[in-house]
Amino acid sequence: MDIEKLREIVKNKLPKKRYIHTLGVEKVCVELAKKYGVDEEKARVASLLHDYLKKDDVETLKEICKDMPEAKGYENLPEIFHGLAGYEVVKKEFGIDDEDILNSIKYHTIGRKNMSILEKIIYIGDAIEENRDYPNVDEIRKRTFQDIDEGIIFEISRKLEYLKEKGGIIHKNTKDMLEDLVSKRKLKQ
Repeated sequence: MDIEKLREIVKNKLPKKRYIHTLGVEKVCVELAKKYGVDEEKARVASLLHDYLKKDDVETLKEICKDMPEAKGYENLPEIFHGLAGYEVVKKEFGIDDEDILNSIKYHTIGRKNMSILEKIIYIGDAIEENRDYPNVDEIRKRTFQDIDEGIIFEISRKLEYLKEKGGIIHKNTKDMLEDLVSKRKLKQ
């Protein structure tokens, strides 16, 4: 895939701030791909397209996702639909049939159990790109580059604390991902 052409398409679709975020995600995901032995081009494609539908109409995205199990019961969590719908739209618009890339886009906001390394890279790359600035982000970055699972566990734990304080909705997939990573961590020890 022509990465320069893909960047141009994404640039024309997204507002400037979102495009800058997307380039930040691409940068950190390529660094993580090098570190963890993942195909850099796949990391570039998935990171450039992870927010492709971010500014699309939420009701339209919900319609695309209506039959997805991950969407059922989460209609009041609008920030998940751009990723879920992205799976379908990117497949059709760009002819991408690589399930690892597609799943990386689909699950970049909610995660899931048994994520591939590429899925983990896109998930955490979205949270730690250089333009992100929130409590503990530097610690999450540090842990992610030491051990990607450890970085994700720390990020999810912080996210869950924040959402509980705010009374926010926590997707089942995110809880399942945390439990999965923690249990695998315990098995290693």
